[in-house]
Amino acid sequence: MVTLIDAGNSFVKAVIWNGKAFENPIRIPTKEAGQSFPLKGKKAIVSSVVPSLKRTFEEAFENVTFVNASIPLPVRIDYKNPKKLGADRIALACGVLDCGNSGIVVSAGTTLVIDLVINRTFVGGAILPGIKAIHKALNLVTEQLPKVEDKLTDTFPGKSTVECIKAGTTLVMKGAIKEITERYPELPVIFTGGYGNKLREITRKGIYDPFLIFKGLVKILEEK
Repeated sequence: MVTLIDAGNSFVKAVIWNGKAFENPIRIPTKEAGQSFPLKGKKAIVSSVVPSLKRTFEEAFENVTFVNASIPLPVRIDYKNPKKLGADRIALACGVLDCGNSGIVVSAGTTLVIDLVINRTFVGGAILPGIKAIHKALNLVTEQLPKVEDKLTDTFPGKSTVECIKAGTTLVMKGAIKEITERYPELPVIFTGGYGNKLREITRKGIYDPFLIFKGLVKILEEK
């Protein structure tokens, strides 16, 4: 039994891997995870973009592997500075191997990250503001644009300021995905993250896999 942990900027998600399936999924706000992490055990593998939680995981488990470009991986990393590559992007790239040797990962959460894996090699990608970041930025840098509910809509044109902001946010994300997928039409597209399924519906491309990062952590475990 191994605990698989995805520590993101907004939430920490975890599952137990029993060797065949994922069990007991949990999801807690990242701010709360450092105060009281609900899982403990012998072994864990962690994809984390929150360095402050490192000690929390080390205290909760006897043996902890933190994902980075220096550990054995099932994919090659083709990046200018692999040490600067986020653990989540590495784990998601490894998760692609559950579907084949190549693919486009669209991770839609706090940020929108679109990465390419070609022939078992992570070759880079693009990072865009996520929906919350776009809405917050528009509200902060202007005097009249309001705060907007963080939802994607495929409606255009907008008929109010709020509708126009939502339409613009969706078009930015949809346009980025369209541009990249048209450049690599032969690659399968895998959506993941909190807004991933909605983006998949809007773009009408690929599949949605909420467990993609955990599948990547399993692939990394198999390399050890």
